[in-house]
Amino acid sequence: MKVSVIICTYSMERLQDTIDAINSILTQTYPNIETIISVDHNEELLAKLKELFPENVFFAFNNLVRGLSDNRNAGIKKATGDIIAFIDDDAIADKKWVEIMVSNYTNPDILAVGGKLVPLWEKDRPWWFPEELDWIVGCTYKGHPQNKTKVRNFIGCNMSFRKEVFTRIGYFKQTIGRVGKVPLAGEEMEYCVRLLAAFHQGEILFDPEAIVYHKVDKQRESFKYILKRSYGEGVSKSIINKSTDKRKILSTENTYLKHLFLKSIPWYLGKSILLKNPAQNASRALTISMAIIATGLGYLRQR
Repeated sequence: MKVSVIICTYSMERLQDTIDAINSILTQTYPNIETIISVDHNEELLAKLKELFPENVFFAFNNLVRGLSDNRNAGIKKATGDIIAFIDDDAIADKKWVEIMVSNYTNPDILAVGGKLVPLWEKDRPWWFPEELDWIVGCTYKGHPQNKTKVRNFIGCNMSFRKEVFTRIGYFKQTIGRVGKVPLAGEEMEYCVRLLAAFHQGEILFDPEAIVYHKVDKQRESFKYILKRSYGEGVSKSIINKSTDKRKILSTENTYLKHLFLKSIPWYLGKSILLKNPAQNASRALTISMAIIATGLGYLRQR
């Protein structure tokens, strides 16, 4: 089974990160991999990467709608694999990442497989940053399923699909998702929902053994970024919700909110009251609360 791995990139600022991501794919234990670098509206970056990787790597160039969604689409159009996988340009795949993902496709009902994303902080996790908000830095968060299980959608830095899925339902929507550093999201969620609607017997599988390490830029470790990213998430979810024929599209988010309100916030506040790292636990409870408020404001503003 041939696997096409697409690495989307757009900025010379991330050149070294992109090189690290490419090398993590070129050293996978799985032998039959086609590595595709898809560059978004940056001819200088494309030329530099072609110079650095003249062999064993294929290139795509997005000169249509600027942003991650259409950059992924440009890579898909170049792909020839039976499975098409995606990883970000600031991530490093575990050496068995592809091997583990492919092992799940022996089940014909599995149409897509994603895995666990582990944050790579520049130093250590900020003392006030709760694991419940790791989705903000593109990683698997506390409250997400921890075992192999069916899910609604993935985080886009660690996901794969059978090629037939793209043949049947098309590409990622260019009107949804991140453009450069603008923290919108949700294109992979919308795509997975569309997939499940089209393939009534198909399943989307989360396998925590398929691991990708996601670098966390120092700028994303700030309270300001948390609010900005949360607000963008609310905007994105509102856009998606309006385009899904009133289906219960946000059931996963509702379950996550219950987890935050009924478990996470009370747990941190309880620890603080008991004087167990009171500053840290109170700060984490406050950070979660402010992220919820920012998300809600983004959702309501878009509506």
